[in-house]
Amino acid sequence: MSRQYRYRLAGLFILLVAILVLWPTPAEAAGPLIHRVQKGETLAQIAARYNTTVKALMRLNNLRDPNRIYAGQPLVVRPSTQQADKSGGVHVVQRGETLSRIAQRYGVTVAAIQKANRLRSTVIFPGQVLKIPSQSAVVGKTSTHIVKEGETLSGIARLYGTTVTTLARLNHLNNASFIRVGQKLVVPGTQGNKSNAQKKPRGPKKIVVDISEQRCYRYEGETLLNVWKCSTGMNNATKTGTFRVQSKLRKAFGSTWNIWMPYWLGIYWAGPVENGFHGLPWKADTGRKIWGGLVGTPATYGCVMLKDGPMKELWEWAEIGTKVVIKR
Repeated sequence: MSRQYRYRLAGLFILLVAILVLWPTPAEAAGPLIHRVQKGETLAQIAARYNTTVKALMRLNNLRDPNRIYAGQPLVVRPSTQQADKSGGVHVVQRGETLSRIAQRYGVTVAAIQKANRLRSTVIFPGQVLKIPSQSAVVGKTSTHIVKEGETLSGIARLYGTTVTTLARLNHLNNASFIRVGQKLVVPGTQGNKSNAQKKPRGPKKIVVDISEQRCYRYEGETLLNVWKCSTGMNNATKTGTFRVQSKLRKAFGSTWNIWMPYWLGIYWAGPVENGFHGLPWKADTGRKIWGGLVGTPATYGCVMLKDGPMKELWEWAEIGTKVVIKR
């Protein structure tokens, strides 16, 4: 064997060893690449070093200003190659971030992130690397929800134990505040989840009536479930203030006007008569429905009137003692 051939063979051997040592393992290739900022480094220099862009680094690390980075700050240069950024991977906690803000960004729940990282509380710290579960892992099975009158996306999200961001992404909604009656939405879970959510409100129930807007708002805690058109009293006959539901009847008779009022929720006394919420009334002698085209304008003698569908839902949901706020 010639000396030149041995040199070539030794060179190939050294090259093979280098490849085996430096080549990333499957776990390393799949894992995230984190860079810790050195003193004096700029985001442009870091981007050039890793053959990426400033915009990509800003998106991965939720940075608003490319000039505001600090020495020691961990930056995600490459997320997990097993999952896309928005569908899972990792997130490096930045200064001022909260777990709820991170969950909202990725369209998952706080509980899902806690479970993925075995966190016992919501306390996090800058530089902490969090695993972000994919939406498919969080959502699991899905079902369909048909939007009813007055429903909001936040209310539907609460109903199914998910987030507005997740619903918007599942349904490709560009404007998360715009949904329409009859629209079919893909929601996580099943109808069973919906029933459980209805039985377990996440805060005290409250009804707010805005006379100036002729709107009725239904809340559980801070979550707005519905916004419905309503009609209050003509000539400002509806009293303002804070009240409680004090009576609940399938239908109530208004002897002064000879009308029946469905889904009655009484809230305060106005002299000898009780004012409250009700659906579209009908004449006791003829059975003819009245005021059907007036919902959304002042039309009653002091009560708050809704269409029958929303009023039935409100009646079934409200309990004696439910808080009612009427304002102008």
